[in-house]
Amino acid sequence: AKNGVKGQVIGERPLFDILFTDQPSKDYRDTLKADKAVATKLNKLLRERGLMKGESKYYVSLAHTQADIDLTIKAWDEALKLL
Repeated sequence: AKNGVKGQVIGERPLFDILFTDQPSKDYRDTLKADKAVATKLNKLLRERGLMKGESKYYVSLAHTQADIDLTIKAWDEALKLL
């Protein structure tokens, strides 16, 4: 919302994704209606900032350090501003 990007987080805390849509997602079919082009662009922007996010999920683990978390927050903030 801060950057004017319409989307919603789905999944559980350690395994989640973002759907670029302003419609609620109740089931798998709803997830297919999200804007895949925006998701692809976000993934590219994150890779350019040092994050290797999978094409369909985001994985967080206890192996991540505070520096990893800080890098992730900064990369997401920069990427979302460019969307």
